[in-house]
Order: sequence, then structure tokens, then C-alpha cells
Amino acid sequence: MQKIRWFFLILFAVMTLALVFQNQAKVEIQLLFWKQSLPLSVLLISTTTIGFLLGALLTAAMLRKRKKKKQTSKPQTNDSMGPPTNRKSQRITGRKQEKTPLETDSDD
Repeated sequence: MQKIRWFFLILFAVMTLALVFQNQAKVEIQLLFWKQSLPLSVLLISTTTIGFLLGALLTAAMLRKRKKKKQTSKPQTNDSMGPPTNRKSQRITGRKQEKTPLETDSDD
């Protein structure tokens, strides 16, 4: 797993360097009254970074809202001070022992 992570990290670094070295042309951007001239590679990397950060913030806010909604909709029980129960073992022991159609009585 560690080798795969290093592979993608090195691949990302090589792709970033290729982007920087191949896109050195100056471009001019204008936002309302602000004008700026900068290399195309800087513009691409900065807009990608800003987009990633905004996506991460929106996802975090959405997950926090979902978690809060889930906590408020969870019913409150009065026996919260009792010992924890193992639901799986209750299901297994609570089953009826029925015979399958292939099983026969050996009491004949």
C-alpha cells in the first residue's frame, strides 16, 4: 500500500513540474477592477487549489449538517445507564430452532 502511495505522489509531482515548465506564457486576468499578469501554470495551480479547498469545505459542512440531523433524530432511551447488550447474540439465541425440509425425525 505504501508503494502505491509513493507512486501516485511521484506521479503527481512529475505532472505538476511538467505543467509548470510547459505553461510559462504570461496571461492577464481581470477581476472587477483588479488586473494581474502571471504565468499560466500559476493560474492553473491556484485555481485548482482554490476549487479543491472550496469542495473540501462544502463537503465538511454537509457532513457536519448530516451528522447533526442524525443525532437529533435518534430516539432517546431511558436505560442508557445499563450494561451494553450484544444484539447479535440476542438474535442468535432468540431464533426458533426449526427443522429444514431435508431433516427427518430419527425417533422412528
